[in-house]
Amino acid sequence: MTEHYTLKAGVILDAAIEKKVKIIADKYYELAKKDIVVTSGTRTSSSQASAMYGKLSGGDKLSVYKDQVSAKGILDTYNTAVSSKKSKTDIVSEIQDKIDEQIKNSTFISKHLKKGAIDIRSRDMTESDKTNFKKAASGTAITIILETIPPHFHLQF
Repeated sequence: MTEHYTLKAGVILDAAIEKKVKIIADKYYELAKKDIVVTSGTRTSSSQASAMYGKLSGGDKLSVYKDQVSAKGILDTYNTAVSSKKSKTDIVSEIQDKIDEQIKNSTFISKHLKKGAIDIRSRDMTESDKTNFKKAASGTAITIILETIPPHFHLQF
């Protein structure tokens, strides 16, 4: 049987999450006759730091995060490093240090760190596609957020 999703290179999914992706992808294909691309799954603190660097360097203020105290800690770390004219590598490393510190205190800025979230590419979706995707994901994903920097759907399970 044809799969209606692909995983971007390097994406890691827990087996239970992959089953849910398949359900969503099949429903979306029924509605839109299109496949989906999973751009992110389970993340290490390093890959989470890289993702957050991408959001922050693109102008995102991390307002979508539920835990605004942790988000502010990461934003402050980023802003301080940028003000100090540090390299991208050093900034990502400092963000990772902040995320590791938060994890040691049992605080997880993202469910990606706990095998409970995925991202789906949305940049090539029309408005109708986005509506159909939300319908397809509804009932399987607990949370469906359309983010803009970079453009993607963030799903939590």
